[in-house]
Amino acid sequence: MPNFLQFIKREGRFFLFSRSLLALVFGALSWPVLLYCLDFYDSVSPIKEDSAFSWVLFVSALSIIIFLLFFIRYWIQKPSVKELAKQVEQANPDLLDLLNCAVELEEASQGRSLTFMEKRVLNKAEQKAQDIVWSQGTRPKPKFWIFVFAGMLCGAFLSVFNLDSSPLRKSIDSFSDESGLIVFTTKTGSSQKEEYPSTHEFSRGTDISVFADVTRGHRGEKLAFIEFEENNVIERLEMLSTPVMGRFEFVVPSLQNEFAYRVVTPSLESEWQKLSAYDPPSILSVNWQISPPAYMRMENLKHEDFGYARAPEGSNISLELILADEPENVGVSIYSDEEEFSVKQVSSNTFRYEKVLNKEWSAIIRLRDLNATHREPIDSESITFAPIPDEPPIVEITDPAKDLQLEADAGLLLEVFSSDDHGVADVRINISHAGEKEEETIFVEPIEKEKTISYVLDLSEMALAVGDVITYMALAMDNKEPDGQIARSEIYFIEILPPEGNSTDSDAEMDGEQKEIPVRDFINKTKKIIRSTYDALLEDDLRKEKLGLAISTDALGLKNEMTKVFDEFEGQFPVVDGIDLGELLNEATYHIEQTEIYAGDQMLDESLEPSEKTLRKLVQIYALMQKMQKQKAKGKGESKESKESAEEPDEKKEETSENPGEKLKELAKDLDKLNQFKDRQNDLNRDIGRSAGAGKKGEQNQKIAQEQEDLRRDVEGLRDEWYKKSGSLGEVSSLDQAGDEMKDAAGELRRDSARDAQPHGDLAAEALGQAISEVEAAMAGLAAGMVDQLKDEADSLSGKQRQLGNETESAQAGEGEGLKDRQEGLNGLAEELLEKIDQAARSMGGFNENATEDLLRGSRDSREKGLERSGKRAANSLLYEAFPQAKKEEDKVAENLEELSEDLQGVADKLRNLGNGALRELVEELQKTQEGLPGMSGEELKEKSEELAKAIGSLPNAESDQRLQNLTQFFEQVAVSENPSQSSSMASAAVSDALELMQQFFWKQVVENRLRQNQETTAAPSRYKKQVEEYFRRIAEGE
Repeated sequence: MPNFLQFIKREGRFFLFSRSLLALVFGALSWPVLLYCLDFYDSVSPIKEDSAFSWVLFVSALSIIIFLLFFIRYWIQKPSVKELAKQVEQANPDLLDLLNCAVELEEASQGRSLTFMEKRVLNKAEQKAQDIVWSQGTRPKPKFWIFVFAGMLCGAFLSVFNLDSSPLRKSIDSFSDESGLIVFTTKTGSSQKEEYPSTHEFSRGTDISVFADVTRGHRGEKLAFIEFEENNVIERLEMLSTPVMGRFEFVVPSLQNEFAYRVVTPSLESEWQKLSAYDPPSILSVNWQISPPAYMRMENLKHEDFGYARAPEGSNISLELILADEPENVGVSIYSDEEEFSVKQVSSNTFRYEKVLNKEWSAIIRLRDLNATHREPIDSESITFAPIPDEPPIVEITDPAKDLQLEADAGLLLEVFSSDDHGVADVRINISHAGEKEEETIFVEPIEKEKTISYVLDLSEMALAVGDVITYMALAMDNKEPDGQIARSEIYFIEILPPEGNSTDSDAEMDGEQKEIPVRDFINKTKKIIRSTYDALLEDDLRKEKLGLAISTDALGLKNEMTKVFDEFEGQFPVVDGIDLGELLNEATYHIEQTEIYAGDQMLDESLEPSEKTLRKLVQIYALMQKMQKQKAKGKGESKESKESAEEPDEKKEETSENPGEKLKELAKDLDKLNQFKDRQNDLNRDIGRSAGAGKKGEQNQKIAQEQEDLRRDVEGLRDEWYKKSGSLGEVSSLDQAGDEMKDAAGELRRDSARDAQPHGDLAAEALGQAISEVEAAMAGLAAGMVDQLKDEADSLSGKQRQLGNETESAQAGEGEGLKDRQEGLNGLAEELLEKIDQAARSMGGFNENATEDLLRGSRDSREKGLERSGKRAANSLLYEAFPQAKKEEDKVAENLEELSEDLQGVADKLRNLGNGALRELVEELQKTQEGLPGMSGEELKEKSEELAKAIGSLPNAESDQRLQNLTQFFEQVAVSENPSQSSSMASAAVSDALELMQQFFWKQVVENRLRQNQETTAAPSRYKKQVEEYFRRIAEGE
């Protein structure tokens, strides 16, 4: 075949290739366009998911058909060789129709032989074939290729864009293993929310909820419809959406007959489902009979149906259940605490069940149709029985209700109160002595809910010695069966002391430096350990372990304290009646160490014996110390009576009278204790208030009661110390009242009545506040007495100095030596006075810093003004009989002493005013008036002014103090004034002046501290200031 002919056929094939690409472009463009149309159709008429793939296949087939149609068309339209030769000739005019002739000759050569000239034409065409540009004229232009490329690109883009179309996604989802629609059922309103299959049977009359979880929506929206047959017509209703995303609900109310349905969404539909109804077992009546334990002596109780009921602990609960006649074969059980118990059938439709109620019990009654075991059981409503607990008894020793110190042959009347919610069966007194415990029943029939019993404890029947300790408590047992509950009272101690042994101080003093052995403190701490041990024995294991560690810690601390005291006094302990007190303390230390070891190892029972031995040794020390002090005091008294010299009364007075400074220090310690007691009581009152407000019961109240009892014992210890020193019940009345209120508060708390304990706690705090005020007044009086003595000495010295000055003025030659000796004697007394003032100031440091500062300032000023220097100069002048110079210096000394006396008088007055309750109340009233004055009405101002006038006029020094008289008259004028606004402004200034005057009776800092004075006080307007001053001036001048 000639080359030119091959070239022409090649161009024909290229034509077919280019047109095939064009057909492919049309097919590629048609697929996304058709898919878009299908998507539009789906938006108008949703396509079901199970048919979506068919629709996509149909669209894809149409695209392929379009491609084939165009391809066949272009195949049919493919140009012939002659047409292609003409196109080449047209593109190459220089051929001069050579190619056309060659194509025709080549075709003719197939049927005949060619002439020479014809062959020459063929040869020439063959020669030209290599030079012809065949692509010109036959191949598409560049625009064609641009169109093909753009068409292919556009088709690909549209195809990718349509990959997310709804029909395509539905066709893909149709092959997914995960269902796009899940249908299930539940019982409407059931608390258990148990799910059932979409086709299920339920008891007749049950409300059924049909749920549809739509996991694949239609075009981003999830909807669900339910179709069901009603009166041979298919009804369609929209299902309601629920809070769960994609979940829809339809309620079939009171299912009575078979219900056929299916769930339909725009793209999905379920199979037809069926709900069937059956008649379940049902309850006609439920009756509960409650039979309390016999020992409670209570009538039987009844409860019907279900719900909540309370019954005494240990009651027998009996159920009688009556069922409907259908179905016939029913099984009944009780489901409680994930356990199921069968109920006994006593007749065709009657069942019975019994149970003893020991703890809260909740249950449901479960019914099963035994002829259709595949059906779920029918559960009733819940029934809950809460036990009313049989509380343990309460027992208290109400009298004497405190630790005692008695002689070995004394008798003691005990009063025991016990109560129980159902009855007290037994009351006993437990007595422990020297490790031996005895119990004696003191109960008297009959069994009652409350009993108060008296018991006489005769110590003479026991083999007791001085220093022995008796521990006693009351025990009560209620009538609970089979075993009664036992309660214990507070533990109390009786210390056996020698006759009149309780009249001496609590702590023993050693000879020499007056060091003290804190025996009473050791005794009290040991008692606390014993009480804590008894309390811990009643607790559960975890609490018991914690308390055991706390007891071990307390024992360790006490051991260390006793060891320290033993080391400090080693070699100084006296021997009384042949007994070394140091050895007794050493033995007590050994025993408390054993307590520490036992308690640390959680052997609390074993720790009691060494604790009691420790207490016995300490009480022996205390008793022997008291005996020694008594003997020492008796010996001193006899020696003093045998002396008759003039100096002996002064010495006796000095020995027997108590040092006021030391007494002041003791009172300061007591005041600190009282403040601590009050703080503790206030904390307890807050705890009681919270417990009462929250209605708490049980352990919380018992804990507060124990803390209240601990505080009561501490207060009682201080009360006993005061009474031993004074022997006056009046001085301890406030502490007695506080102790009684604390005891009542603790009793109410033990009875779980925090609300009733509140007023007792408040009264206890008030009584402690009164005791604090009494101690402060006593300290103020004592301090004022000390300063009064110093003032009297200053007056005496100044008088003697004036007398000596007068004698010096009229002295003659030769009398100077005697006057000099007398002056030196006065100088010595003056130096002693200044030293006494300094000592008194130091002793008041813990009570009143202001008094300390004023006393030190007074003695310092006297020294700086030359008291000692002038005295020495006067003595020297008298030695050389320079009487005029001596008289001048003596007058300076007298004037200095007189000024010192005035300073001391001022300090004494201020100290006395600290104990003046009326004056303190007046200052407080003035402060309240100043704060409330701006809001007072005219009538209120008049009433308040009248009250203040009476209060100021009733002060002890009101008649002699002109300033107080002026204030009284002014407030009387305000009380009758007819101009309220002017009176209010003037009264404000007067109240401020009155407060300033009160500060002269006290120290300014004391007034501020006592009243917590507000610094932003309301002052009188400036326009009235001069008017008030003028008013007081006129009163002073008598106008």
